[in-house]
Amino acid sequence: MAAALVLSTRAESPSYLVFVSNERSDDVTVIDGKTDAVVTTFPVGKRPRGIHATPDGKRLFVTLSGSPRMAPGIDENRAPADKRADGLGVIDATARKLNDRWHVGSDPEQFAVSKDGKFAFIANEDDASASIVDLSAGQARGKIKVSDEPEGVGVNPANGEVYVT
Repeated sequence: MAAALVLSTRAESPSYLVFVSNERSDDVTVIDGKTDAVVTTFPVGKRPRGIHATPDGKRLFVTLSGSPRMAPGIDENRAPADKRADGLGVIDATARKLNDRWHVGSDPEQFAVSKDGKFAFIANEDDASASIVDLSAGQARGKIKVSDEPEGVGVNPANGEVYVT
């Protein structure tokens, strides 16, 4: 009974939004984090996967891939990739819409944002690389060769080191 009393007398928690990338339906869903109600869903491009916000929450970035979803062992020539669809989508969090798409590499998967929010490090699965993107300029600043089919990226919060798996 005491736990229920404590919970019922707490101040209201602030509302927040959750943005979810939907790889199969090519869109992003916005959910009210307090009520779990869907606020809206909007199109962003092919196969949205990794999604992160800027530190101020005004923009979000989502990786987009033109590579078709295929089961292992299927000949990729049966469903060729649309490389024009590959990129990093730029979302206006307030307007809840895709504003831009920047080319970053072939079949971008997951990514991480630097500690200072200035750069994105993106795993490009098809060409075994990681792209470094300047988020204020919207330009790739470099590409680093990594092991085959990278999918995950992390930034160490203590020292800013970037890890690609």
